[in-house]
Amino acid sequence: MKKVLIFAVIATFFGCETISDQSYGGVFTGGSNTYKLQQGSVDYATMIKGVVLGYADGNFEEIIVNFSDSVTRREPGNVYKVAPSIERWEGFKENFDSINRNLTSVMAVKVNDDVSFVDALFSQQVFKGDSVSMSRNFERYWINHETNKIVTIAFVSEEYGGEDEN
Repeated sequence: MKKVLIFAVIATFFGCETISDQSYGGVFTGGSNTYKLQQGSVDYATMIKGVVLGYADGNFEEIIVNFSDSVTRREPGNVYKVAPSIERWEGFKENFDSINRNLTSVMAVKVNDDVSFVDALFSQQVFKGDSVSMSRNFERYWINHETNKIVTIAFVSEEYGGEDEN
């Protein structure tokens, strides 16, 4: 009886299928799905969380190591290449006193063996003197797997005026 039970357990174990590379959704180009997306790396999500919050805190030396030498920046109506630099970010910082960012979500998605993207959704308060501007932000960071560096940033931001707005 023991042999039958052991055989049944072993047969059940080998009979189970496990799917390690589940895909979902896609990247659609010209109406057809050109890539089947997969869950991305937790390490990439953690890296982008550090970049988003680190920028707000002014930790430019810590976050610049995550960027490639040339980054494509995409915003509504505009696409251009930039060279990330601490000096550039310090220059932006002159336009405000402080930034407070509250992350809503960070999600990594593997597009293929070469690239992943990480989506970050957050609200932001920018303080300058007595004024505060508030915005909701969506940023997508494209990461090259070979270098583990950010190569593209796409973002959309919407300002809002008060606590009563959703």
